[in-house]
Amino acid sequence: MAATTTHATGSSRGLSAGSLVGLGLMLGAAVGGGGVWYLSQQAAPLPPEAAQRVERDAADATAPAVSDEHASEILFPEASWAAASLAIEPASVGFIEQLTSVTGKVTLNEDRLAHLYPLVEGRVEEVNVGLGDSVTQGQQMAVIQSREVGDAMLALAQDRQQLSFLKQQDAWTQEITGNTLAMITLLRSDPGVNEIESQLSNRPLGEYRDKLMTAYIDQSTSKKNLERLEPLRTQGLLGTRQIYEAQASWDADRAKLQSLLEQLDQEVRQAAIRSTQKVTELQTRVAVDEAALKILGFEDEDIASIDPAQGVELARCPIDAPFDGVVISKDVTLMEHVGPANQILGVADLSTVWLSADVYEEQLPLVVGLQGRTVRFRTSAWPGEEFEGTIFYSGDVVDRETRTVNLLAIADNADRKLKPGIFVTIELPDIAAATVLRVPESAVFEHEGKSFVFVHAGGDRFERRDVELGRVGDHSIEIRSGLQAGDPVAVSGGFALKSRMLSSLLEEE
Repeated sequence: MAATTTHATGSSRGLSAGSLVGLGLMLGAAVGGGGVWYLSQQAAPLPPEAAQRVERDAADATAPAVSDEHASEILFPEASWAAASLAIEPASVGFIEQLTSVTGKVTLNEDRLAHLYPLVEGRVEEVNVGLGDSVTQGQQMAVIQSREVGDAMLALAQDRQQLSFLKQQDAWTQEITGNTLAMITLLRSDPGVNEIESQLSNRPLGEYRDKLMTAYIDQSTSKKNLERLEPLRTQGLLGTRQIYEAQASWDADRAKLQSLLEQLDQEVRQAAIRSTQKVTELQTRVAVDEAALKILGFEDEDIASIDPAQGVELARCPIDAPFDGVVISKDVTLMEHVGPANQILGVADLSTVWLSADVYEEQLPLVVGLQGRTVRFRTSAWPGEEFEGTIFYSGDVVDRETRTVNLLAIADNADRKLKPGIFVTIELPDIAAATVLRVPESAVFEHEGKSFVFVHAGGDRFERRDVELGRVGDHSIEIRSGLQAGDPVAVSGGFALKSRMLSSLLEEE
């Protein structure tokens, strides 16, 4: 508008210095080069103020159309919109989250990574996998010939055999103990010999049957002898001395039987307990033998099938895959001597990977509350593709040297595109995301430290509108002040409007 005013003032003065120059140029064109030379030689130099007016008049002739109503308005013919790719959309209210990008890298999932060391010393007999091979859980990858394993196998086989024998012996002991206790109980009721035979004739008693029957028969015989002599004593046919001897014999045999019953009752019970203890002790030893082999990596079915007849096969120690994965390291060859200090194989499950990123101190508020949240990330290895991961660790300790905390996320890698070691750009989600007034990123411009948009004021007119920006989301920006919902904003092609605005500002200066 200032340029327009200057132009009007110059023309109101009639034949100005600018008009004289224009007239001179027209005459020069008419008379040729000589005419131009003549005017240049004859025209007096212009005063400084007149020269400045000439420059302003020349600028007015080429200046873009600017509205006389307000300096922030710009005229842009609608016929030129298509060529400038100018598009207008209303400012809208919608959800926006401010994404912060951090640099990280893909690493192995350490929860699914195994460095395999043999648990025994020995010689490598077989190597069944190569670097990069896929393996399944339990697959045999290598075999080590080990004397330690062979000795453990043979010890288990021997203890199992002895345990089997002791179990049979214990069963026999327990049966004899039960039958003997039953006989002792029966003898204490003073039964007849025929009753004893009918109840215990087919039940094993071992050596106890003879001991008990002998003592019981002796006691019964002494008793019957006393009973036979007692009537003779009352009839006076027998002396007192004989009666006393018969009584003493019966008392002695009865006491002997009672003592034997008590002794054998305790003896058979103790024998049964000792037999059970022996079985229990050997069962424990067998369990220890089996546990030792399980520690060496043997499964239950391998341990159950041990047979001393297998010979040298008993000394084979297999190295099996702990889970489905890929062989990522191989440091073993045939006939090599290895031991617990030698890592021979490495297996990793690459179906999932970790993302590791270092977050600086000033960014710590961004990771608060991100546990379990989904993050998106990209890598230059696969341009145009976007991946997702889930944060499971957001750092607890700041590194003293780098002043960062470690952020870890897990991502699916079923197609194996994410190679451990490649760099990625991780977008941290905004936990304070909200519904706000927003415009596309392409609608916002900046000049001299101020942010602004171009609002369509109707027809060919556009107005620069200074705005206060907020969160920067995915291709959109929050507008905190300067706009209202529904205001028509130039969302593309705004560079043409900015160019005209800057030209106007330069002309005003």
